Amino acid sequence: MRKLLIGFLAMLIVLSTLSSETAKAADDLSGHAYEAEMRELMKLGIIQGYNDGTIRPNKEVTRAEFAKMVVQSFELGTPVTSASAENGGFSATAVAATSNFKDVEPGKWYFNPIAEAVEAGIIKGYPNNVFKPNELINREQMATMVSRALTAKGLVIDVSETKALDFTDTSTIRNEHREGVRILTHLGIITGNKDNTFKPKDSSKRWMVALVMLRGRDEVFPPKNLEFQASTVTADKTTVVKHFETFDQAKDYAQKNSKVEAVERSNQIVWMKQGIAATNAFTEIYPTEKLSADTKSTFRPYVPANTELKFLDATATTVKVELAGKTGYVSSKVVRLIPQPMLKGQSYYEVDKGNLVHKLFNHSTGSYVSTGIIGKAPKEFVSGMKYYSWDGATFTTSAGAKVVESHQYFNKLPLHSASSYTAEELDKFLKDKFPYYNKTQQGKVWTSSPLVGSGKFFKEMEQKHKINALYLLSHAIHESGWGTSKIAQDKRNLFGYGAVDGDAYNKAYSYATFRESIEDAAKRINSGYLSPTGGYYNGPVLGHKGIGMNVRYASDAFWGEKIAGHMYRIDSYLGNKDLNHYELGYTTTSPLNFRKDASTNFASIYTLKTTGVPVILNQQVKAANGAMWHEVASENNSYAKAYVHGDYIKLLPLAQK
Repeated sequence: MRKLLIGFLAMLIVLSTLSSETAKAADDLSGHAYEAEMRELMKLGIIQGYNDGTIRPNKEVTRAEFAKMVVQSFELGTPVTSASAENGGFSATAVAATSNFKDVEPGKWYFNPIAEAVEAGIIKGYPNNVFKPNELINREQMATMVSRALTAKGLVIDVSETKALDFTDTSTIRNEHREGVRILTHLGIITGNKDNTFKPKDSSKRWMVALVMLRGRDEVFPPKNLEFQASTVTADKTTVVKHFETFDQAKDYAQKNSKVEAVERSNQIVWMKQGIAATNAFTEIYPTEKLSADTKSTFRPYVPANTELKFLDATATTVKVELAGKTGYVSSKVVRLIPQPMLKGQSYYEVDKGNLVHKLFNHSTGSYVSTGIIGKAPKEFVSGMKYYSWDGATFTTSAGAKVVESHQYFNKLPLHSASSYTAEELDKFLKDKFPYYNKTQQGKVWTSSPLVGSGKFFKEMEQKHKINALYLLSHAIHESGWGTSKIAQDKRNLFGYGAVDGDAYNKAYSYATFRESIEDAAKRINSGYLSPTGGYYNGPVLGHKGIGMNVRYASDAFWGEKIAGHMYRIDSYLGNKDLNHYELGYTTTSPLNFRKDASTNFASIYTLKTTGVPVILNQQVKAANGAMWHEVASENNSYAKAYVHGDYIKLLPLAQK
């Protein structure tokens, strides 16, 4: 018995490119061999007809259309409109990978679906950086993409345990597609022809693709007589031990049975004893189990697909997680729970010649990428060892034993501070370390560094708007690819403002000069993110998803870490003048008032409503009553300094301070 689908296959009728065919009969599905199945999907709103009233079940499907179908069928999409991110819902990695396809242009209807498919690890494109969106999808490509979607949803099949392909034309299946074909034929999702051929290069029609999606979803969300199952877990599979009517019954049984590791619902793990959670779609983290916004809470970050979260607990519909030291809740539909025995890898930190390097693991593709050198490694780190952290500061061994708490200076530096570097020194770095000399970037061979000469603008904004020049430069390098991006070159836009919702180029703001772009960014960041009264304020630091700009500025959970990494590398090259220049502390309570002298005689000049906010410590002052106060750099730009009672500030432990 097939479970009715609740959602897949996006509308294919609204695209002008698909509306030019000659109108057919009022209903061309009547009498079709798979009429019943397609009508079932139409009743659910999954497949819709065209504007002329036709269904066109025999219409062939393109690669772009198929990518969109896969993403929606297996619920891997990115609902970018569900968050207030200024930079959109996609991670920088997914947008960059999609933009690299020469024939996938921002603004086309298929840009978002292809970006979503890239994010989920479903598509890679062709070797010459093209995707060929309008080319018809063939059977072997279809098999590979669906196989990857099953993997992204946690359905792991050991291909060695499946029957070898015995089609008479097996040799014509490309090597990179054979595993996908073998897995899907093993599952019965795709079958051969009556003459025992597979015909891997044949195209597919709408009714064929619909059947594949239905069968694939049956594997991911199979019907059960009883909704919940308590299961054992091995490296490659789960095995149901007992079925239960309710989640609570299954969880209680699992907790009392030492051999049972997880609770499943329709073949999806919804609770486990130990493991990690990985997002499989754009995900918002809410402050309560109700999964609704709390207007009093500043903690409501969002992250892209393939972000690791610390698993704490779960209900039948929600998962309690920890992200960057903060607790929150997500829908069980947007995360994949991976029990410890099933972990194929996990993100970690390591030391490289005294520097800290972060390796990120993609649970969909099973591969690692590095964010590069991001700062000083804690002195406790040993070469060759892997260290794990959920907030980039508290590190443990693989066994969970705490090693050290060690924060990165530039990641926690309040950004109203001043850099020690001159405009000339910043330009020297831009000239000396430009990575694209004589290389092609955005269709242009670069013989000079385009940002050289901008050092004076970053220093001007530092003095004029009290925002760190080294940070502004690092932010611009990160967002504009050292000034080589098309938006930077055509629109003089170094920070990507306006470039959202999959139409980055057309929606990006235009500026007359780089200076104008830098000043606009300084104003926006100051008012929105660095001011205690700003709408996106979570502390005046780069931070992560628990504190600072990264909570709301970008979906990438390591955006703040990456910008801080740029600052560290620039500082290292120019002489280490900025590293540990200021003494840093952090607040231990909220709300916390900051005053214009070391007393309560006057009203506060600003109040911090967030705990754990880093501050620059200037000196200690003894009040008239003998109490110790801290003089700190003020977050209110009308004041150079502010005072806060010493009981509410602790020193921030920094790496190799």
